[in-house]
Amino acid sequence: MPSNAKFVYDPCLEGILAMDLRHLRYFVSVAEHANVSRAALRVHISQPALSRRIRELEAELGVRLFDRVGRQVRLTAEGDDLLRQAREVLARADSLDERARALRGGAVGTLRVGANPLLIQSGLPRVLTRFRRARPGVDVRLTEDGGVRLVELVERGDLHVAVTAVAAGTRLASRLLFPIRVLAVAGRRPVWKSRRTLEVRELADEPLLMLRPTFTSRRLFDAACRIAHVEPRLAVESAEPRSLIELAAAGHGVAIVPSTLRALPRSLTAMAVVQEGRALGTWIGVVWDSRRALPAYAAAFIEELTAAWPPARAAEAPGLPPVPRPPVQEASTEAR
Repeated sequence: MPSNAKFVYDPCLEGILAMDLRHLRYFVSVAEHANVSRAALRVHISQPALSRRIRELEAELGVRLFDRVGRQVRLTAEGDDLLRQAREVLARADSLDERARALRGGAVGTLRVGANPLLIQSGLPRVLTRFRRARPGVDVRLTEDGGVRLVELVERGDLHVAVTAVAAGTRLASRLLFPIRVLAVAGRRPVWKSRRTLEVRELADEPLLMLRPTFTSRRLFDAACRIAHVEPRLAVESAEPRSLIELAAAGHGVAIVPSTLRALPRSLTAMAVVQEGRALGTWIGVVWDSRRALPAYAAAFIEELTAAWPPARAAEAPGLPPVPRPPVQEASTEAR
């Protein structure tokens, strides 16, 4: 579909009868960046040209979409309402484009995949290797980030799929791959000898080495602390789990990390964090937006991931409380 093609709203999307898709894309970019300069870089036009396009859109609609505050822009109430509808229209337009690519068989194209650092360091590379051998014409673009951010990127259409923690309540479709736990990793101490689990409240007085809040394991731990009325002593915050492990090995505190870590140094002990005896953890899955038609190669990648980590063979460690499976929205990976 040409970028300047006209798109007509269906009756459920009120407010606009016809719209230049380029103007909608410009509008969404400015809304997401809250800055015209940064948005202009994203959509590859000059700042003056982008400002002019936004004024044209406001004139066409007869409403002001942004309030200008210095170099920043803020959505008006009308702009906030339009943003939701604009994203729906663009998602449908993108779906038509993706469907056309899927109909060409998926032999060539660009697959946009997201994953957190630990998965990139562990099981994901072997899956990517097999996929690239099977589909050499597909260019794989890999994005590394925390689970919360990855879900946002899938919802925005910036990623086809993400391998991340599956959260209840999301509208994304998903398939479960394997469970993960929140671990407390520290130097060996007599008081922790032979311990396999550690209650959240037992960490109240420990200096904690934690991942940033964009990581799901951090959010799970923070939520457990609030429930247990524990104020965590944050000593270090990092986006790199291995850095936290090195600091723990040097005696600087207790690292709170997910169980997807590879083998730990022998000087360290790892204990599953629990809350009143219940497992603190979630499941890793592959997630995608079922509103959008997946390219054939993206659907094939999901099948490759499922084959690599079948949930039926995801063994739980004996003697530890099981990690509950989250309710998920499963959907076909075929293009709609």
